[in-house]
Amino acid sequence: MAATRCLTLFIFLLPLFLVAEAQSPYYNCPNTGPTFAAGTAYEKNLNTLLASLRANASVSPSFFYNTTVGRSPDQVYGLVQCHTDISPDDCSFCAVSSASQILQVCPSAKIAVIWFDNCLLRYSSVDFFGVVDSSQLALVNTNGISNPSQFKPVAISLFNNLSASATTNKSRFYTTGAVPYTDNTTLYSLVECTRDLSPKFCGSCLNNSIRSMSQCCIDKQGARILSGSCVIRYEIYPFFGNLSTLTPPKAPPASPPAPNGSTSPVPPPPLATNNSS
Repeated sequence: MAATRCLTLFIFLLPLFLVAEAQSPYYNCPNTGPTFAAGTAYEKNLNTLLASLRANASVSPSFFYNTTVGRSPDQVYGLVQCHTDISPDDCSFCAVSSASQILQVCPSAKIAVIWFDNCLLRYSSVDFFGVVDSSQLALVNTNGISNPSQFKPVAISLFNNLSASATTNKSRFYTTGAVPYTDNTTLYSLVECTRDLSPKFCGSCLNNSIRSMSQCCIDKQGARILSGSCVIRYEIYPFFGNLSTLTPPKAPPASPPAPNGSTSPVPPPPLATNNSS
């Protein structure tokens, strides 16, 4: 991959809409959210929680672990989740990196979430288990896709198919796939929910993200909609391990030019990949 990438970060915190340069890794800790002071019981509980998330991510079923530390008013709730198509070592590395960096990018925040390519980590002073996070970050490749009116139905159909597949398997809540867009371009996509959700709430989170994707980003060469409860991402290059090729609903008549490697989205810090399920 080229060293220089082009990406814009849109932050959806309705009714506020902000635009900023993307940073890596990606994170969200509300500026107006509650904070804690150094040396407090909350900080001690948070450090204990992060240590537990680091230790248990790669050894827990489906690479998902959630736990609670402390008692009210200093109780901390947290979860960590890795993609299910990476190795235990890669999951462990991602969890350790997330637990370390979330304290650097969100110092003193009582509510925070951080996303890497292969995992996410989230904690809060409020019990969020089983509740859909409605806030969203949209990371958008600034380069447009050729023939967007032809591309949109192909992309939306793929997102819907992957969403339906993900919600039928609660032990994973994770699906990847690809469809040919033209003779020389393939659309790759990934959908995922955190496994504290019910299938119904997973579907609701993904449907909201698909709706946001169709409004903000579907005419671009790649984009991600990130929330603390689910993730949707698409690119015109492969970016995940397990790959199943699907049949597109309709082939567009024209072929877009080959993608320029220097304009693909900026990924989070690279992690080793493994094609094992």
